[in-house]
Amino acid sequence: AVGVVRIWGIYPSSIMQSYVEKINMQDKTISLSYVEKAPDTLRTELIEALANGAGPDVIIADSGQLFSFADKLYTIPFASYPERLFRDSFIDGASLFLNKDGVVAAPLLVDPVVVYYNKDLLAGKNYVTPPTTWTGLVQSLPLFLKKDARGVITQSAIALGEWSNIPHYKDILSALFLQTGTAIVSTDPQTGLYQQRLLDGGAEGGEGEIPSANALNFYTSFADQASTQFSWSRTLPLSIDMFLSGKSAFYIGRASELFTIQARNPNLNFDVTTLFQAEDAVRPITYGLFSGVGIIKSSPNFPAAYKGIGYLTDKEFVEYLSGALATPSTRRDLLLTQQTNPYVQVYFQAALSAFGWPDTNTAGTESVFRDMIRKVNSGATNPTQAIYEASRDLQSIVR
Repeated sequence: AVGVVRIWGIYPSSIMQSYVEKINMQDKTISLSYVEKAPDTLRTELIEALANGAGPDVIIADSGQLFSFADKLYTIPFASYPERLFRDSFIDGASLFLNKDGVVAAPLLVDPVVVYYNKDLLAGKNYVTPPTTWTGLVQSLPLFLKKDARGVITQSAIALGEWSNIPHYKDILSALFLQTGTAIVSTDPQTGLYQQRLLDGGAEGGEGEIPSANALNFYTSFADQASTQFSWSRTLPLSIDMFLSGKSAFYIGRASELFTIQARNPNLNFDVTTLFQAEDAVRPITYGLFSGVGIIKSSPNFPAAYKGIGYLTDKEFVEYLSGALATPSTRRDLLLTQQTNPYVQVYFQAALSAFGWPDTNTAGTESVFRDMIRKVNSGATNPTQAIYEASRDLQSIVR
């Protein structure tokens, strides 16, 4: 009998179809089919389909989506997939997919936050290489800042400090938090429940400095007119548009944006480097959006689905997917291969330092991050107070 495996995923059918057909040709014992789903409606569609007994057997999604329906996924026990093997096979950040019982989803790709920079603007200020630290970035701010007669910013070093015209504000703030050692959200090892960790490192209610509050203070200072770091305002165009029009020296974005940047302005003389780090960083850290593949617990074709996952996580497929999407793999063996493309080499380096957090409700957490920035920028609260309020809101969302 042929095991039918229905796969739902967030990747384009145009990329997946040929590979799925290839597997079907090779292995006559299973028959895979792939349906592309919109990331925004994936969870609702899945829950509806499962209720009607018409759900998929296997699902490919990003970590936030996978965590939002983790109760519907089969956790592969460590007895079948030893933790040691998992940690040896995948980058450190991929351990996001482990819980106390086993593997929630098999990691595929990671889309790390990187820095794109305008080579012409940097060369004009005699930069041989872009700054590697936040301190180095801050020192570069006055060199690139230009204002018109009314004091309106016409050119900036970088878009930071706001949320409305910085599409990746949540990624950037997550990276800053993670760099200070703040886990944001983690799983309680005993209960397996999610726990917000924004207050980590600060004395509960005491006098101690809260590292995340320092990070928030640093981020918002770029939009504070009274600060020496003032270099961005919410009246400016979108951060990506400023960069594409050559009016900003640096742009913090994702690795997967490479093709977009190249397509939207083929004449832009740009390059890419890893995210800025703290001066005293022990190891580089950036934020990354992870994707993985999981098995639906209620799948009627479990053995076939399990076999299908084997094909969807093997080296050949992940390498193909990584190349097609310009997004690094989570597999260590693939990150070790020599790269001819200079961009890809940087992405691979960034992938090794990419970490995420279990973001079970992306819309909800998005508003928590937005409120943090808004409250500080409007002067309604100070960064410490904003972090305390955010930690409370975050806990009620992830619980």
